[in-house]
Formats: sequence, structure tokens, C-alpha cells
Amino acid sequence: MSRVAISSILGPRFQIVSEDVAKALQRLSLPANATILDVGTGSGNCAVYLATQGYRVVTGEPATDRSIYARRDWASAAMEVGVLDRIDFQAFAASKLPFAPGEFDAVFFFGVLHHIDEVDRREAFREALRVAKPGGAVVFFEPRQEMLEKVRVDDPAHPPAANPSEYLTSEAVSEQRMAGSWMDIFIYRQPASA
Repeated sequence: MSRVAISSILGPRFQIVSEDVAKALQRLSLPANATILDVGTGSGNCAVYLATQGYRVVTGEPATDRSIYARRDWASAAMEVGVLDRIDFQAFAASKLPFAPGEFDAVFFFGVLHHIDEVDRREAFREALRVAKPGGAVVFFEPRQEMLEKVRVDDPAHPPAANPSEYLTSEAVSEQRMAGSWMDIFIYRQPASA
């Protein structure tokens, strides 16, 4: 099913998410059987798109999150598109990931870092690097100004975008930045021998 067809089912935000995630995936060159951690499920657009690309996705958000972005019915969207069997949901906090070291080929934070309490961002980044495989990637998508203006129509108190590199503590990690359609994309990789 094409992105356009899925967007007709899930709405225009899916198109926005899928365009930027597709751009990041082109740079990552993940194996066909990759497992990806999607931190911050929200409406499930990122998880659903990753699953439509054939990846196994583990997604989650804190059970205590009461924001307008959390606790959405992502499963209905995944079922409607036919990928529910490729997505597993677990409640977790980004700063205390309940996964083994090196469990994921990539870790995605689509529009999430700026919603994590600032005191927890450094630990969330550290945790993402811990659960990514050596040579794997941690990818942050943070909203550009145009996107923030659109979001603030419905959520005037929406926080400003975060710069993930402010929370990076390892000099061995490489950084690559790209401009997406609506998001700035930050890709971090540990050395393959880490």
C-alpha cells in the first residue's frame, strides 16, 4: 500500500511523518529484517509507516503520560493498514528503557525529545545509544519552525524544538543532520565495534 493510499486512511499527518521517516531510512540502509524502537507512540504514524516498510517495530510511551499526544488509538490505524502484527506496544519511559543492550537496529524519536523533561533528555539519549546495536542508529526528528507554528494552532503551549546534540555525551558517536519536509532529522551512530 502506498503512502498516499495510507494517508487517505490515516490522514494528512501520516503523509508528513512518512515523508521524513522515508528520508531518514534512505540514509540508514537498515537490513530488511531490522527491529526498530519507536519512542513515543502518539497516534502511531511513525510505527505504522516503519511497519509498512517491513520492519518489526517496538513502540511505547510512559503509562503516566496524560498529554494530548499520548494514549492515542494507534492500534486501530495499524489494523486498518494491515500491519498490527508487526508492531508491539510496551509502556516505558525514554530515560529508563526496559530493553537489553544492542537490542535494536535503530531507535527513532519522532517529535519526542522536546516533550521529554529537560532533566531527563541526556539519560534518554544515553539509553537510546545503549539499546541500539553497535553500528546502529539513533534518529531524532525535531520540528522546524513552520511545523511548530501549525502545531501551536491546536496546542499553544507546545514546547520549542530540542537540539539532540546538546545531550550527547560520547565523542565516539557520529552525527549527521538533514532537513526533512517538516522536521529536522538528526542521525547518530556509534562505531560498529562499540
